[in-house]
Formats: sequence, C-alpha cells, structure tokens
Amino acid sequence: MKRLPRTRGFTLVELLVVIGIIALLISILLPSLNKARETANRVKCASNLRQIGQAILLYSNENKGVYPRTYYSGGPTPLVPAIDGWASMQLTNPALVENSVYWASGNGTVGDGVNNVPEALYMLLNTEDITAAVFICPSSGASADNYGGGSNTSASQINFTNIQLNLSYSYANPYPDQTATGAGFRMTQALDPTFAVAADINPGTAGTANDNVLAVTTTSSSSGTQFGNSNNHQKVGQNVLFADGHVEFDNSCLVGEYGDNIYTRGGVPHQQVGTGGATVALLDSQQSLLESPFDATDSVLLPTDDNQ
Repeated sequence: MKRLPRTRGFTLVELLVVIGIIALLISILLPSLNKARETANRVKCASNLRQIGQAILLYSNENKGVYPRTYYSGGPTPLVPAIDGWASMQLTNPALVENSVYWASGNGTVGDGVNNVPEALYMLLNTEDITAAVFICPSSGASADNYGGGSNTSASQINFTNIQLNLSYSYANPYPDQTATGAGFRMTQALDPTFAVAADINPGTAGTANDNVLAVTTTSSSSGTQFGNSNNHQKVGQNVLFADGHVEFDNSCLVGEYGDNIYTRGGVPHQQVGTGGATVALLDSQQSLLESPFDATDSVLLPTDDNQ
C-alpha cells in the first residue's frame, strides 16, 4: 500500500507570527482608512452646505432678497424660563426666546416660537425642495428627520423633530437685537461675500473637555482655537458656507469677516436689567451662546450642540 505524503501544517509559533503580521498591517492601514473616510465625509458635508446655500438663495429670490426667518419679535425679550442654570431676567437679546421654546423642558423637543433659528432653516424643507438628509453631516452620527414616521412629510410639522438627531449645522442668527439693527445688520443678499451664513454645528461649552467656544478670541493661538471647532469633525475644523455661496473647510473658527469667531457674538457683552432698573453687563459665564450678532459683519451661528 502506497502512503500519501504528509502535508505539513503551521506550527503554533508560525500561526502566531502570521496573526501578529496581520494585526500590524491593520494597525498601520486603519488610520489611513479612517482618514480617507473622514476626507470623504468632509466632501459630502461641504456638498450639503452648498445645497443649503443654494436653497437659501432661491428662498431669498422669492422673498425680496431676505433670507429665511420665522417670526421676529424685533425688540427686547419678555421674561423667559431659566436658561443654562441662571435665573430669568429681562434681556436685550431676543434670541434667548428661541432657547426657552426649545429646551426649557430639557427634553430636546421642538415647537413653534419667536426668533427661532433652527425653525428658520427648516423652512427650506417646505419651500425649496431639498431633503432632510441635506441637514446631516455624515461625520456627526445624526440621522435624517423622518417627521415622526408613517406617511408624515416635512409639511406635517414646522421644525426638526429633534435637534440632536436631525440637525448637524448652525445658521447665522437672523434675529438681531437693537444694537445690531442700528449697525446695519440684515440677513439679505446684500451680505458681504465673506459673511459666514452656516457651518458645522456650534460646539458650545459643554459635552467634551475640549468644548469652550467662548474661550476663542481673535488673539487665541492656533491650538487654542480648537476649543471652538465643531465636534462634527473631531475638533479639527469645520465646513463653512459663505454668503457668496462657496464652502471651505477651515481649521479655525476665526474666519468671520474680520477674522472673528463665527460662532459667538463680537463687540461688547450684552447687558441685563438688574435690581431697581440698573443696567449691568453679563459675565461670560452667564452669557448664553444664543446671542444676537453685534453689527452688520458679525456672524453668530446657532444652535449649539450644548442644547441638544
């Protein structure tokens, strides 16, 4: 009887060596694969913002050059619920009404309201034939709004169902206070081409240890500006839509018209009416990020991801 030759298999040592080589190759290739995926996501994100810009332009063409905006109170706000842990007070900033409408209950749900920034963006879904997916950055982990499911459509409601899940971008606050309107602020086609109209969502001051958009000023170092970069792209930077319609990825949030922070208010702090009617400046720790722009050149992109 003729014996068949025995096939020699891998020894345990050889098998471990092969596994080790495979693991090493994966560790070498994985960062490159992740980088390639993030690069592709940035391109898709930029495309989304470009589509939002085109929809804003179409909307303004149909509305005498005015950008999307819901009902605007046009003056000082009434007393509103406690916001971000500090007591209600009479403010010169109408944008704070938007915060009380959205998040006073703490559940992230939305409703109709005055000076409502996300609701202004939502108007594009009902007027300019773009989809909910356009409002989602692929790097953010958010998902397109399904309007409650079933047969519901964008016309079934007046705002995103949930800001945390359905909106990855911030929009220049179109509800200026009296200081800004007096300085010529108007959200119209007359904006300077370098005005930041929208961008990846404002990082706010809470969430990760590196979130502190209020700490970023025109004198911040390049490393310091990362505290104000959006979380959509792991604090590396953000896609920004400018008034001339172009979108670019910037590694710093200091890309306003005069190199200021696109996510926060420029100029002097807002003021509150204190005891006996005295007017006092708010501390930085008290100022909500839901701020009015300061003048005609100032972008304040909202909402923040603190309030989701």
